[in-house]
Order: sequence, then structure tokens, then C-alpha cells
Amino acid sequence: MKRKANLPLLAWVCCLAVMFACMAVANAYQTDFGKIEVTRGAFSTDDGNVITYKLYRPVTATAETPAPAVLLMHGYQNDKDTSSSYALELARRGIVALSIDEYGHGGTSIGMLARGYTYHKLPNWDKSVSGPERFLLMMNFNTSDFFTNLADVPGDTLGDTSMGGRTMYAYLSTLPFVDAENMGVTGHSMGTWSSWSVAATDPSVKAIVLQCGELFPQSYYDNEAIHFNNVLLIQSRYDEFTSFLDYTKAVPDDLVNTELRYKEFAGQDGPIEWNTTYGSFADGTARRMELITNANHRLVTINNHAIATTLDWFETAFQMDSSIASTSQTALIKETFLFLGTLAALASVLPLLLLLLKTKFFAPCAQPMPDRAETLLPRKKWWGAALTAILISGLSYPFITQLGHGLVPLPENIFRMTIGDGVITWFVFLALVAFFMLRHWFKRGAGKMAGETLYDLGLASKETPNKLPWGIIGKSALLALILAGSIYLYVTVFTQIYALDFRFVWPLFKPFTLQRFWQFLLYVPFYLVFFCINGGAKLYGQLRQKELKSPAATQIVWWLKGSLVMIGGLLLVCLIEYIPYFSGIGPGMDILFTSTFGGPFISFLIVIIPQFILLFFLSTFAFRKTGRVYVGSVLLAILGAWAVTAGSSML
Repeated sequence: MKRKANLPLLAWVCCLAVMFACMAVANAYQTDFGKIEVTRGAFSTDDGNVITYKLYRPVTATAETPAPAVLLMHGYQNDKDTSSSYALELARRGIVALSIDEYGHGGTSIGMLARGYTYHKLPNWDKSVSGPERFLLMMNFNTSDFFTNLADVPGDTLGDTSMGGRTMYAYLSTLPFVDAENMGVTGHSMGTWSSWSVAATDPSVKAIVLQCGELFPQSYYDNEAIHFNNVLLIQSRYDEFTSFLDYTKAVPDDLVNTELRYKEFAGQDGPIEWNTTYGSFADGTARRMELITNANHRLVTINNHAIATTLDWFETAFQMDSSIASTSQTALIKETFLFLGTLAALASVLPLLLLLLKTKFFAPCAQPMPDRAETLLPRKKWWGAALTAILISGLSYPFITQLGHGLVPLPENIFRMTIGDGVITWFVFLALVAFFMLRHWFKRGAGKMAGETLYDLGLASKETPNKLPWGIIGKSALLALILAGSIYLYVTVFTQIYALDFRFVWPLFKPFTLQRFWQFLLYVPFYLVFFCINGGAKLYGQLRQKELKSPAATQIVWWLKGSLVMIGGLLLVCLIEYIPYFSGIGPGMDILFTSTFGGPFISFLIVIIPQFILLFFLSTFAFRKTGRVYVGSVLLAILGAWAVTAGSSML
């Protein structure tokens, strides 16, 4: 008996051991086993703001033997560690790599609005754009401050379109171990426009690598004064942002046939070939378009082919000859151990919950699960209700999220999370729909006929089945806060000792800055409402499932079916988007509707779907062990709001 009571403690210790081991191995690969010095830093600007960065210095780069250097800039909704695979592989080959948090991202204190915007949209300068500032900003991502025709655009408020890149490129050039005559820049997605802006200002940029970026006509800028040296353009075949490429609807395979690409970019008289270099590195005219056939927009950041081509490009421009083959990469190994460490941290919540429920204070938070068989929905009705929830969430997702992202009139000096605004708008919509449907079912429909109580919905105690237990709710919220706080403690430790947070390529859990913590407090109530209703009373109450013979089977089946209810709509959106694209037609959202409903939130699905799957494993376990929805709902609200507010873009 005593041995059984110690099992949760043993499991918790094992989770922590695995977590620490995985993070230590990830750090060993990040530092190339002592060959790279990795440091975090914050550069103070003249106006008192900071731009945060991560510096990868090969130990061979010293003041006596300075090395070439590359500035790396991430894409929208990412941060400096999204560039870590490129940074690590560059540093392994003797190139200093500086990866920065651009305006409004990561720990940088300057918001995205410092990039500025215009009231007009490329390529039709006579077409005005109106709406909230965040909408104007996003409509002008492809407008750069070195475009000469901006002088004729009324109401121009463009700021630094390099989003801090120019400042940090200059800083990089002053480091004593950097060869300032051999420097380059690379960016992904949004970071490609930042890269253009850096290179347009500083002619010392010897090579440019644009990951999933676009081109613009030479007539947009003073091409007599501005020369872009040795440009590599990496393009993924399955890119959700196809409609943003060069203002054409051509699918990526066909981009070699556009005059903008073959003539203005490559300097050729007719269509060019993919994966072929044109021009000369010696005079800066080298141009190449690399097609990555097995990746989408986001996956280019970890794609072996894309990284290898980038390494070859910079080494050629810097006249280097590394002893390490460009295809010999360890970055994905580092990311894998980082992911395993993240999973171990999340898994540690499960035994910790059991340990806390054994204490006298938290023991009342647990009760037997609702067990009245007559309140379970018959199989057909369960799937009917589940399908309804899936269709409502899926069909509303592209439209409601984009509405909240750009046009819902939220006070922008208060609600500063751009992707977060889209998420909470969608959450509120779904919560309202679910609330009124659930209320009708409970008070007038089949739920009333079956004699459903608040206890059956996981909201009340068995002894008082129609009364909310406010004391238990408070203790459950505190319990969830402690569980989430344990993860926050772990990630703070690893950020300090290893400069690593919990993620897989893209941000998941990372320590807050003060301004991001206030945003978390603002957004978490919206998450709480959604997870208490949709991911709580509805999922574990109205759609409660029958227990199976073993606890493990019950956990797995409930988790998988519950996840299907909650993310099935998002999977439906994926099918609509990617089946036409994989068939060579183009992005589904662009074809069925317009590019307005594609782009960021469709690309975001590759992040949000795995996150939801992981989080609903926790909430399923919490419900099974407490018999109420509160611990799981509050825990998911905290973790979900944390992931968005600590890791995504901010105005």
C-alpha cells in the first residue's frame, strides 16, 4: 500500500529527470559540445528600449581571428529561437550568428507598430486601405521604407521596416571577433522584408538569403544607388502565403516563368531554372531560386535542404570552405530533445496533480466522476453533437479569427496581441454558441428529460448536484495555478542556465517580460470562459463518455475522442486548404474565398493543433481524477493564454 502511494512521487521524479536530461542534451547540441558559445543579450537603444538577441559565437572566432557573421531575422509570430537551426549550423561552420527578436516579438520592448504603415497597398498605390492600426500594419508588411515612391503617398507613417535589423546589424559589425567585411543577412517570411530593408541601407551586406519571401520591381526603389548583393531566394512548394508572392496567383512551381523573377531578379531574358545560380558572386550579381519540395511555409525553418543551400550560399559569398558538409546537420536533433524535454515537463503535471490531491487542503477537489448511465448520450446522438461542434468551429475559424486579427475594434493600446485578438474573438464566438445550445439542452431539451444535473456536467458536487461549489472552485483554480507554475519554474531555470525554453521550433512556453505578463492577465479570462464551457461542461458533461474496463484505455479513448471534438474543425480547415494545394491547384482558402482568409491563421494551424492535442490530454486526466471540470479548464486556460501572450507578436 505504501509502495503504491509512492508511485506518483516516483513518476514525478522520473519526469523531472527526463526533462533535465533532455534539456542538457539539447544544450550540448546547441553549443556543438563546447565548440560554440551561446549567449542571450539585450541591446539598449538610444530611446531606452531594448532589442533582445541570441549570439552564437564559434570559439574559433576571436579578436585575433575574426570570423564572417550573419544576422538572422524570424517571421511573424515567432522569435529569435525560430532561427536557431540556421544559426547553429552557421556557427558549426565558423560563422558568427546573431539571431534577434524583431519589433513586437520575443523580449524586445519595441512594439510592431514601430514598423509603421501607409494608407495604401502594394502594388496599387492609388488603392487606399482603412481600418484599425493593426490592420493597416499587416496590410503593409510588404511595404518598405526605402521605396522611393513613398514620397508621393499621403499619410505615410512608415518607421523602421527592418524592425530593429539595421540597429543589430550595425551592432554585429562592431563585435571584435567579427570580420565586418564579410557579413550577410537572412530572414524568414516577415523577416525577409526586414532583410531587404537592412541590405538596402548597408551596402556592406555581402549576401542575402530570403526564406519564403517575395520580390518587388526595381522601379520601387532607386536601383542606381541601391544594390542587393548575392541574393538567394528559398521557396517552399507548399506555401500557404502563395498569394503574397510577387502579387501573382501563380503556384510556386510556376514562379520561374514570371518576368519579375527571370528578368528583374536573375537578369535573364527568359524563364530560368530552379536550383540554378545565375550571375557572379565576385560582383554581387549572383542570384538563385531554390525550390524546397517537401516543406510548407513554416517548416522551411528546419528543413535540411533549405539550410544546406543557405550554408553553401554564405560560404561561397564569404569564400570559406568548411570541413563539415552542408547536409551534415545536428539542429533537428537539438530540436527533438527540446521537444522531449517539453513533453516531460507537461507530463510532470500528472503525477504532481495526484500528489497534491493527497494533501488535506486539496483533497476536497477530487470526487468520483459522474456515473449515471442514463445521462450518457446514445452513440448516434453523441456523434451528432460532436459533428455539430466540429462543423461550427471549422467553418467559423478562418473568418472569425481574421476578423478579430484585423478588424474587431479592440483598444489597441490595451489588447496588443495580434494573433491573440483573433484567437479570443473565435473563442468568444464558440463559447457563446456552445453556452446557448448547452443551456437549451439542459433546461428544455434532452438533458432536462434525462434529469441532467450540474453534477452530471462536472460542475457540482455529488452531495449538492445543482449547486456550484464555490469553495471547491477556488481551491481547484489554485491547484491549476500551482501545476502551471511548476512548468513556469522549470522553463525559467532552463532559460537562465541553457538559454533554452520549452518549444519545438516555434514558441510554446517561455518566461514573461513584464509587459507580456500584463497581456496574459488580460487575455486569460477569455481562455477560461472557452475552456470552462466548450472544453469543460460540454466536452466532459454533455459529451461525457462511458468508462472502459481499464483506466489507461479510458484515458486514451476519452482523450482522442475529446481532441477530435475540439480540433476536428481545424482538421477540416486543413483538408480544405491543403488538398487543393497538394494537388497542384493552389491554397484552398484562396481559391474558395480570398487570400484574406488564408495566410497567418491557416499557417498557424501547424502550431495550434499539436498544442491542443497535448493540452487536452492534461484536461482529460484532470477530469478523470477530480470528477469536475475546474482543474483541467483553468490549467488549459493558463497554458493556452501563456503560449500566446509570451510567444506571439505584440503591437
